[in-house]
Amino acid sequence: MKNYIKQVYWLTSDEEARLREKMDRSNIHLRSAKGVVCTPLDEINKISSVSPEVWSANCARQGAWYRASEKNGLYLIVSSFELEDLRDKRVAKITKSDFRPPRLADLEEKREMISDQDFIRKIPPEWGNISETEKRIYLRWAKKLGSSVEEYDLLFLSHTANHANFMKPRFFVRENETIIPHSIDRSAHLCSCCLELFQILGEEYAKKLVSPCPGATIFARLTQDEYLLVERP
Repeated sequence: MKNYIKQVYWLTSDEEARLREKMDRSNIHLRSAKGVVCTPLDEINKISSVSPEVWSANCARQGAWYRASEKNGLYLIVSSFELEDLRDKRVAKITKSDFRPPRLADLEEKREMISDQDFIRKIPPEWGNISETEKRIYLRWAKKLGSSVEEYDLLFLSHTANHANFMKPRFFVRENETIIPHSIDRSAHLCSCCLELFQILGEEYAKKLVSPCPGATIFARLTQDEYLLVERP
């Protein structure tokens, strides 16, 4: 399996500015993400910064989870190499995995997951404000990735249930006594995998197995249905 590593950090504005200065002195280009937050996951991007404003750009609805989290206002740094001076700011290491889920969630299980009252209380109101244009985009992306789903409501059910599983796992594997939650559906039926990859959702779990969403396959050139292992330091 090809060696793929991304280190994930969250910094204040001042910390990001100091990092940018240090990278400049080392003749390393700290790329600024534009429009979407997933481009730093592309292998060609060695180190990238995502400003708080990007979470309110093209994926503003999905970014509501970021804005509702304790990371709101912080800069996301995704690097292919470790930043020794910022070791205490590192929240995850992302690598590729050959994991295949024992099974995927069925329709009734997804409905049960999104009906959990603890989960419902944590859903940002903006998450459900979906424009007709966005619905068409997600249906088109799902079809591009091989799905035959024709109703957006079914996609949204999968999107929401998948996030629920990383907050209150129902689908997981065990490593000794450790619970490792995993994505509950194929890439075509997912949305905003960035939330799990960048530790906005499910940070309390030492390991997670996350399948890329359509956006990550398009904008970061990740392979659909190829799970990524997210490990907390």
